Amino acid sequence: MSPSIYSQESPSEATIDSEADGWFDTEGLSVSPVLRVEKRNDPWYGMSEEEVEDRKEFIRCYINRDFELLLLIPSQPTESDFWFSSHQEFMESAFNTWDYQRDRRPFDRYAYRIKKIMEQVRDLAILHSSISQPEGRASIQRRYENIVENEFRDPLLRLAERYQRALGEEDRYLVKKKIAEVNRRILQCKAVWEKHSPWQEGAS
Repeated sequence: MSPSIYSQESPSEATIDSEADGWFDTEGLSVSPVLRVEKRNDPWYGMSEEEVEDRKEFIRCYINRDFELLLLIPSQPTESDFWFSSHQEFMESAFNTWDYQRDRRPFDRYAYRIKKIMEQVRDLAILHSSISQPEGRASIQRRYENIVENEFRDPLLRLAERYQRALGEEDRYLVKKKIAEVNRRILQCKAVWEKHSPWQEGAS
C-alpha cells in the first residue's frame, strides 16, 4: 500500500523560498521610488546636497564677476511698490475699500505731464553731454528747443494774446497768473538743461 500523502515529509521553508524566488522575474521589477539612479557622468556624482549647493553658489558668483560693474548701478526706485497679479486680487484687497479711497487725492494730470516733460529734458541733456560730435550735440539741442517751444512758448504766445483781449481785471489777473506759471516752467527746463548738458573736451 502506497504511503499516504499525509505521511510525506513536508518541505523546508528554505526550499519554499528558493522555489518562490524562481517564479518572479526580478530583472523586470520596477525600481523602488526611494531609490535614485546615479549616473557616473553626473557633475554632482558622489557629492552631498550641501556640497552641491556650495558648488552652485560658487559658479553663480564666478559668472556674476563679468557683470560686476553693471550690478553696481543703482536701480531707480519706483513710485509705488504695490502691484496685483489680477483684477480679482485688487478687488479683494484693502486698496479697493472706501477708507483707502477716501484719503486719496485726485490724480493731478498737469503735474504728471510736467514731470514727464522734465524727465525728457533731463534725458536729452545727459545725451547731449555724452556726445562728442558737434553735429550730434546740435541735433540734441534742437530737440530740446522744440520741446520747450511746443510745450511752453507756443502756449505762452496764446496767453499773451488772451491777455490783450481780456476785458475785465479779473480775467487779466487769471491770464497773468497762467503766464507766470508757463514762464516758471520754461525757467525750470532751462535749469535742468544747464545742470545736465555741459560737455567738456575729453569727456567720455
